[in-house]
Amino acid sequence: MHSAPATKLFAFFFAASLLMGCASISKEECLVADWYAMGLTDGSQGRSLSTFRGYQADCAKHQLSSDFTQYQSGHEQGILSYCVYTNGVTLGRQGAAFNPLCEDEGFASFQDGYFQGQQLHQLEGKLANLRQDIDGIQSQINQAQQSLEDNQATIIDDNSSKAQRQELLKENDRLRRDIRRLQAEMRHLLRLEQSGEQERSDYLNSLQL
Repeated sequence: MHSAPATKLFAFFFAASLLMGCASISKEECLVADWYAMGLTDGSQGRSLSTFRGYQADCAKHQLSSDFTQYQSGHEQGILSYCVYTNGVTLGRQGAAFNPLCEDEGFASFQDGYFQGQQLHQLEGKLANLRQDIDGIQSQINQAQQSLEDNQATIIDDNSSKAQRQELLKENDRLRRDIRRLQAEMRHLLRLEQSGEQERSDYLNSLQL
């Protein structure tokens, strides 16, 4: 059994390596490794059991042993806290790939949560696309209105010719038609956004969170 200082030292090194996104360990970590704790951590974060091979190879470079039995035992316990309903919803909502660690029939709640999270992801994706379209239409309206103002300033300018004024008046008529069309499209999109937001809210409230 490791001493308390050694265990604390291992925890520090291992936590640091996880924060850096590493799946490898140093000689110092191998010397104080708590293989059960490592398996527990990796399992609870959804890492594959094969992650152990990297640790094993790293320790072997320094002629140090590793303990797969302890690692596997911790890993099995760790995935029990990973393959749960709420995490399934979270991962599905993020659009993350399904983790095969949770494909066992014993993790049906995770699978249900993942499917429901995927549905929520699709609803939120549709809303995001709608809002992007709304922003695009608003930008077109703003540009058309600015063009109207610029044209109007030129029309009333004493230095403008009659031909210029007539051409700009025609362009302003076209711009006003474009603005009315864009505003009608905007109203339609805003209704869709409101409906989509309500659908998303209702679905979110139906989840067992």
